[in-house]
Amino acid sequence: MYTKKIVDGFYYKTMHYEKRLAYCPNGSCGTFERDDGTKFLVSYSTTVLSLDSKGWLECSGTYSSTTRKHIGAWLKEYAPSANYYNAKKCYEDEMAYNVYTGEYKPLKDMEG
Repeated sequence: MYTKKIVDGFYYKTMHYEKRLAYCPNGSCGTFERDDGTKFLVSYSTTVLSLDSKGWLECSGTYSSTTRKHIGAWLKEYAPSANYYNAKKCYEDEMAYNVYTGEYKPLKDMEG
């Protein structure tokens, strides 16, 4: 477990994650994995991306230009068939993207 203090406005926040990104080792980002195999990108103190074991990618926002770089580095490491524009479309259109098939699906169809 890695812990990093970052400045968020005027405050310090502590960020926890399991692993640094190979393509962004000194960035304020990292990744962690749940027991069910779902992987997450944490950029600064925000969970930005998730990728489940079936290959469905979800994005909660593109935020800053630095976070966009974190998204690109994370995808390069964990979902090389996807890119930043797939994640951006997921966020803007409230979709999930399958990194194995290239299919988009509305998030409302993913629940349940």
